Amino acid sequence: MERYLRFYIKFHGYVMAISTILGTILMTIVCFTGSEMFYPLEQFYEYRFMGSGALLFGILWLFVGIALFYGIYKEVKKWIYPFAVAFMVDLFLLFVRDIFLIWYNSQWYQTVLLNPLSALVALYVVLHIMLTLVALGKLFDHDPVEPTGMNFVRFKSDDRPSASGEEDVVSLVVG
Repeated sequence: MERYLRFYIKFHGYVMAISTILGTILMTIVCFTGSEMFYPLEQFYEYRFMGSGALLFGILWLFVGIALFYGIYKEVKKWIYPFAVAFMVDLFLLFVRDIFLIWYNSQWYQTVLLNPLSALVALYVVLHIMLTLVALGKLFDHDPVEPTGMNFVRFKSDDRPSASGEEDVVSLVVG
């Protein structure tokens, strides 16, 4: 694969990993300090963003972001899987939340499914993230980085003539 294309795909992965780590720290602090530890039962659909749920998901996303960063750095495909699984679980919880908001006759602008602008942004983000993960997986499978090894040629360095009676090229150049 071309070097610039490889850099482009890995760059997107690094941006996702770093923004996941930094965004998780920021969002966990905001969600955890801005809400009570215990929440009313009628707002159970907001569990992901309240109290202990926010702290639990924040810790999970921090480890997932670190695993993604490590996986991209070492180019190991299995370290990309935790990010994909956590992203799909979080997306599923968002859809369940929206279904409960529709069920409770909440305002249309609070849901991702019914708000056209947020639905377009969510669709774009989900497609971009999933396609980047697929591209990283294909890159690591089909075009792995070749390990560096002993890529030098060793010439005969002793000053004795060779067995055939001819002098080595190295000995002619050196002395």
